[in-house]
Amino acid sequence: MPQHGRKGDNMPVKMIVTDLDETLLRRDKSISDYTAGIFERCREKGILVVFATARSEKASERFTSVIAPDIFISNGGALVRREEETLFRRALSPATANALISQCLKTPDIGHITAETDNAYFATYKFDENISGSQDYPHLIYSDFSHEFDCEFYKVTVEFPDWQLAQKLAAAFPEVGVLSFSGESWVRFAHRDATKMNAVRAVSTKLGIPFQDIAAFGDDFNDVEMLQNCGCGVAVSNAVDEAKAAADYICDSNEKDGVAKWIEEHLL
Repeated sequence: MPQHGRKGDNMPVKMIVTDLDETLLRRDKSISDYTAGIFERCREKGILVVFATARSEKASERFTSVIAPDIFISNGGALVRREEETLFRRALSPATANALISQCLKTPDIGHITAETDNAYFATYKFDENISGSQDYPHLIYSDFSHEFDCEFYKVTVEFPDWQLAQKLAAAFPEVGVLSFSGESWVRFAHRDATKMNAVRAVSTKLGIPFQDIAAFGDDFNDVEMLQNCGCGVAVSNAVDEAKAAADYICDSNEKDGVAKWIEEHLL
């Protein structure tokens, strides 16, 4: 049942934007044959498929090999690419990134730090193929972040013990925005304009597809804006309450192919 009632069945959707982890992907990070088949039917119907994820493109390769999106929104909205064309990009300057990391290192009780650039994924831990999920980060480079970098960063993620302290730290840098994730102690520092909604807005403008012709799917805090503002917002049943409140529809959980089921029922 729609919550806000903006649209009904057979809505003229031209583009689907979906989050990956805990939305399209099952708990074991797989994509079912059923879901892959539904997205192939979307493509046959002329509906554009967009992935919008906090992951980088490289860390998503095993998923894009199953469903190849027309457009990829990566790093939580910091970068948008259509094949080799960059449609939107917002990155932290070297000066800001270095100062931010320096302040994080001075913060008591923080855990690991990771940082994403165009060419590398730096982390304070080492690649371990025996750890679940590590296969998505074979490009990981160990760093203790004791030296300064001369490149831009799409995001810096930190295991932060105190959300309010993380917000206070980010507020010291006008260029920086901070985001938390449900069920995790990790926080993401990135350019304040690097949001999924801004990325979707850039795609909408570039391709001439109005928001009312876009269906968005998500589960977490960083999906709320696009669930609210796209023509139809759909939250999976395992989503945080804030995402459910922002959505027009609640579909089945990620574990039960909720996104694909909803698309088949309402769009195909």
